[in-house]
Amino acid sequence: MAYYLRKENKKKGIYLQMYESHWDKEKKQPRSKSVMAFGYVQDLISDEIPDPVAYYTDFVEKKNQERSQALAEQTRPRAFSSPVEIHIGHFLLHSLLTELNVKETIDLLASQMRFQFSVYDMLAQLIYARVLCPCSKSKTVSSVFPHLYHSVPISEDQVYDGCSFIGESYKKYMELFNHCYGQYYKRDLNHVFFDCTNYYFEIDLPSDDKQKGPSKENRHDPIIGQALLLDADLVPLAMQMYPGNESEKPYIRRTIEEMKGRYKVHGKTIQVADKGLNCARNIYAAVKEADDGYIFSKSIHGKNLSQKEKLWLTLENEGNVFTDYKDKNGRLLFRLKSTVDTFSYKFPQTDPETGEETETVFSVKEKRIVSYNPSLAKKQKAEIMKMADKAANYTTYKKMAREDLGDCVKYIKVTNQDKRGKNIKPQIEIDQAKVAEDLKYAGYNLMVTSELDMDPLQVYETYHRLWKIEESFRLTKSFLDARPVYVQKKETIYGHFLICYLSLFLLRVLEIKIFKNKVSAYDLIHFMRDFRVVSRGDGSYINISRDQAANEKVKAVTGLANLDALFLSEKEVENFFQNCMLLDT
Repeated sequence: MAYYLRKENKKKGIYLQMYESHWDKEKKQPRSKSVMAFGYVQDLISDEIPDPVAYYTDFVEKKNQERSQALAEQTRPRAFSSPVEIHIGHFLLHSLLTELNVKETIDLLASQMRFQFSVYDMLAQLIYARVLCPCSKSKTVSSVFPHLYHSVPISEDQVYDGCSFIGESYKKYMELFNHCYGQYYKRDLNHVFFDCTNYYFEIDLPSDDKQKGPSKENRHDPIIGQALLLDADLVPLAMQMYPGNESEKPYIRRTIEEMKGRYKVHGKTIQVADKGLNCARNIYAAVKEADDGYIFSKSIHGKNLSQKEKLWLTLENEGNVFTDYKDKNGRLLFRLKSTVDTFSYKFPQTDPETGEETETVFSVKEKRIVSYNPSLAKKQKAEIMKMADKAANYTTYKKMAREDLGDCVKYIKVTNQDKRGKNIKPQIEIDQAKVAEDLKYAGYNLMVTSELDMDPLQVYETYHRLWKIEESFRLTKSFLDARPVYVQKKETIYGHFLICYLSLFLLRVLEIKIFKNKVSAYDLIHFMRDFRVVSRGDGSYINISRDQAANEKVKAVTGLANLDALFLSEKEVENFFQNCMLLDT
């Protein structure tokens, strides 16, 4: 609210006061209160104040201006002051971005918009901030940008405008980074690893791509889906966003098809994905439509696995023997066996012109590999017994609530009829047959592949590299804080996830290609967040970093001996950003 001059008629004349109007939350109506009393007009007249009403009207207006200025200074800063602590650990990201030479193209893409800021500087600083101190866009502008070494002033409104702009065509930016990356490293697309995840929004009602669906975090908020594709070196290759209420299964086909088109890939690509992406339609698309291959896992407990196939999993006889793989101490790590046969698949398909639904039936010759891991078996058996014990505690029908039982509901059997088929009061008991079956197959995993010439151990090792894509999601969600998402517009949301993806991409390039897996992405993040300095005011800095372990690892691979020096000159700090060459030339 604001100040105003109140002129009150009293017996002695007009009495002047400065009042403040405000909103009464309890009574839900505007109220006012006296802030300052000036006195009666006739008593205020003097040589200096010939017209008290005009004088104090100006006085009150001046107070309103001072108040507005004070409130503006308390809001989010638009101009930056010199911070005490300065982040310099992002010199690795800065050097990599500089060497990839994406600035010219990004500036060209943004030239049509006539922005009053550099989109490249905004994108670069958002990447640095996402790795160093992930938070909302508002807090990033006010609390992180000012602490970046050689930061460029960018306002909150400019960040939102810039994110919306890059989010509109986020695939172009991925293509640009892949093109520049390809100048130094050749992409290995013989194998590609694919998986999907989703991110929640703390909102009540769905809108645009934010739709309610099965959440990875088991939340009930609207979500948005993300498909991620890695190359054979496990460096991120592509990302695609999709509405949270859509199935993830079609996106492996769309993403790989788009990847091949954008990067003109004509050879055979083997798709590697877990059982969530394994369906007849995706197998048909891989081997019949795209002439590709696949390595999928297959659910042992699914309805699509016949009893004959289940029997083969654990059976050992002549010509059907497991091969044991042990460590150097003779401890069993895992066992493998395989078979080759022709398997039939079918899936429904709708004619886009007539709308008629038909069933496509096809056969494919594939190799099936079953693995047994004793450590996994021990873990799964413990989980099965824990769920069975929990299910045993529920003895009344009223307690049969899915949200209470969770996954252990599968071990409960409800009998509504007696042996003669007569309806009876529901009888609840533990499904001992189901418990026994799950215990029998604990530790087993089934993989299917179109690559008949691949050795079972090679298939096993290739499939188990999928853990890297799960780790990528964990990095994005836990370390880069990609969720919850605090922006609302669809384009701005896509811009946010593009920043998260490019942050992950640069971290993986540093980890896998530049530092040859000698420093993990986690160590790189810890190092960058910890490497800070304080200006001494004389052109030199004090190094206040504390994570000596991460510092030593980065120092060993970069050869920068002064990373742990207490005193750093301006020239030394500048040298980190200007002369740290990372990419092979």
